[in-house]
Amino acid sequence: MGSFPEWLGDISSSLLYINVSHNKLSGVLPKSLSQIKTGLMSTWDFSFNNLSGPLPPFPPKVYELFLSNNMFTGFVSSFCETSSLSVTYLDLSSNTLTGPLPNCWQKFQNLEVLNLANNSLSGRVPESLGNLQSILSMHLNNNIFSGEIPSLTLCKESLRFIDFGDNNLEGTLQTWLDLDHLIVLRLRGNKIQGSIPTSLCNMLSLKILDISSNNITGEIPQCIGHISAMSDMEFRIETVFYGTSAPLVFHDSGIGLFFDEILLTLKGRDVEFNRLLGLLKAIDISNNNLRGEIPKSITSLVALTSLNLSRNNLTGLIPDNIGCLKSLESLDLSRNYLHGRIPTRISNIDFLVYLNLSFNNLSGMIPIGRQLDTFEMTSYVGNTGLCGSPLENQCPDVIPQRGRRVHKKEDELLSFEFYLSMGLGLFVGFWSVCGTLIVKSSWRYAYFQWFMNVTDWMYVTIVVFTVRMKRRLRIQDLEVKFLSSLIMLSSRWVY
Repeated sequence: MGSFPEWLGDISSSLLYINVSHNKLSGVLPKSLSQIKTGLMSTWDFSFNNLSGPLPPFPPKVYELFLSNNMFTGFVSSFCETSSLSVTYLDLSSNTLTGPLPNCWQKFQNLEVLNLANNSLSGRVPESLGNLQSILSMHLNNNIFSGEIPSLTLCKESLRFIDFGDNNLEGTLQTWLDLDHLIVLRLRGNKIQGSIPTSLCNMLSLKILDISSNNITGEIPQCIGHISAMSDMEFRIETVFYGTSAPLVFHDSGIGLFFDEILLTLKGRDVEFNRLLGLLKAIDISNNNLRGEIPKSITSLVALTSLNLSRNNLTGLIPDNIGCLKSLESLDLSRNYLHGRIPTRISNIDFLVYLNLSFNNLSGMIPIGRQLDTFEMTSYVGNTGLCGSPLENQCPDVIPQRGRRVHKKEDELLSFEFYLSMGLGLFVGFWSVCGTLIVKSSWRYAYFQWFMNVTDWMYVTIVVFTVRMKRRLRIQDLEVKFLSSLIMLSSRWVY
């Protein structure tokens, strides 16, 4: 708590690591910071404070710089003029920085992570950002950037993580989408037009695709099922670290761990992921102007955990083999023009916890079984042809029984088979015994002789048992009378 100490700039010894994060430091950073002696690959962390004012100049050997979650104001141009060329990690996110970005980034050839998210930066994205040949992760999301996205071809060998979401960016995907090793692509909430290029299918390492809330038209390419990273059910430990060909979850600098973050719509709400980002495989193309059918090849992406195609103009049937997506936890196909029945194989998705098929033209009976019995009416409303639980309108040929649905035709068929088998059983049992006795007289005489012998034995046994019980009861009666007489005599003697 309090203002940043002025005496820090007077330290004569070489500083390798400064961490004053997560305090309540306020005020302006002194210009004397640029005069502090630093060691090679030094890290400065001033994040999560209340520091304000313009960005100050920093020493030329700062390797990693964290200034996020403060109240810094002004332009970023001052940083380009005075900052170290060796910086590899720059985090200026969640401040109140304004104005356009300077076109000076080509000189930061060691920069691996650039995070300028959650500011008020505006103007066009400078073309020099496409010259960062070492860049791994780039966050420009939640600003006011406009214009087209510059070419990132020179970054294609290194770039793994792009988040340009929630801006006013325009153009098409075809002009720059040629990043074979990209793992995370988030362009949500912009003004991007055109169709989804087939080159997207060549991004075999892609595990998170979020291009929702744009003006994208055309059809979903049939080759989308070729993205092998979304079909890989195995989780490899090397997919956690920066600098690999797998999801960027955190950066190990040798001093600390720095997590990449991304905001996604999952299970009907916005969720921020960081530590669990490496386990997520998601496609969100919702809220666009896509048409045509859902490609059947999408069901080959068996490692998908979230699929959101809602708020488009999709038509046709829900793919019958949608049950192949066994890792799916969230499925949203709402507000389209899908028709036909809901595939019964959808009950094979064991991990499905969120389902939204509302406001389509679906018809028929809602499938039951497993987790499907847990979904509420909101998952199916707006489909006038649907019937059955949990909707109020029951199907004409379905009757409720003990809290579950029973098909009338199946019930009638079951009753007919039951009565038929019971009648056949009685017929066969009766004639297998009585028919034999009628046809063969010797068997009939033997049977009735045996029956009479059994009857006589039972009669004699019952008579003998009755006589014995009467004798026992009479003996007990005499013993009772004798004991009562003794009691009366003894009572008289006492008195």
